[in-house]
Amino acid sequence: MTLIVHPDPQEKAGGFAFLELMEGTLKGDTVSVAVFDAYGERWLAADEAPGAQIGIGNPHWQQERFEFGPYTVYRHEGADWVHIGPEIVNKVEEYAPLRISVGGKDYDISWPDDVPPRAGAAVLGGIRPVARVSKPSGQPQLVGHVEPDTEEDTVVSAPPARPAPDPEPESAPVVRAAPRRRSFWLPLLLVLLLLAGAAAAWWYWSHETQTPAETAVAPPAPAPQPTPQPVAAEAAPPVEACSLATLSAFPDFPSFDKALRQCGKDVSPDTALEVIESHAARDDAGALLLIGTLYDENSIDPRIETLIGLTFAPDIARAVEYYARAAKAGSTEAPAKLVDGCARLKETDGTLAKGAYDDFCG
Repeated sequence: MTLIVHPDPQEKAGGFAFLELMEGTLKGDTVSVAVFDAYGERWLAADEAPGAQIGIGNPHWQQERFEFGPYTVYRHEGADWVHIGPEIVNKVEEYAPLRISVGGKDYDISWPDDVPPRAGAAVLGGIRPVARVSKPSGQPQLVGHVEPDTEEDTVVSAPPARPAPDPEPESAPVVRAAPRRRSFWLPLLLVLLLLAGAAAAWWYWSHETQTPAETAVAPPAPAPQPTPQPVAAEAAPPVEACSLATLSAFPDFPSFDKALRQCGKDVSPDTALEVIESHAARDDAGALLLIGTLYDENSIDPRIETLIGLTFAPDIARAVEYYARAAKAGSTEAPAKLVDGCARLKETDGTLAKGAYDDFCG
């Protein structure tokens, strides 16, 4: 079994990631996470006050095992997903060899370089990582302060100044004659440069003033013309499996949805959205349900939002609208999502929210 770390596409500022495991790996609804440095043989631990901002780097490592969490387990698209935050992401360096324990099982990985930390992030909860230790003057500072861990981090006093040498006894000033060799070479160098310039000018004018008869060269004989050959028909370019033309050719949404999820990172978000919207325009229940999920902040489609990168800003009113259309089109999953969305929409203030509640939840 393997563990894959993905960046959270909804957190553009970084600091959050998803841990993907095979379906059925995690049994409970919540799970704890422990991070072990395979090189230094120490455990990552939290060392900040609740509510404090989390700096980048300078993690707190200790000999005793430390459990972060609990984290909610999401199950979707044949995988188990765990959402972690800056308490871990901000404290791990790129390509660091780690052993991550999720739900009591260990996985050896190298931390990827596409999961950036989040500067000055703060996480609500009871666990916090340490902040970056203040650097000496001349280097950038991060929010937060902790005492130095070792004596090497303390400020070292400047070494004592050297004693001034004893003054030398006064003596009569020595007058040095100016060197004459330099004054001799300078005029000679100027003369050589003038001679070189004159020679270059003579060569240029002697070649430019030659008559055409002196410089004319007989033109080369024309090369024999090749016999024209019949042009072969240009071969048609290969059709890419994840291109817009190929994905648009599927006649129904289920077959397109299956091919889209197999493409993963090989298809662009714009291509995926264009084909999904074309099916939604024909009131396809699956396409309408998927768009509602992309708008719903309480639902997540990891393969579409994390791997492909297609995601929307949270908008419960739009999500309820698409859930209602999907339920009307015959979706069996949409009614439950519609009930949950209407309950949240009812507690939301705002003209658009009230209008959507009256239109789709009444």
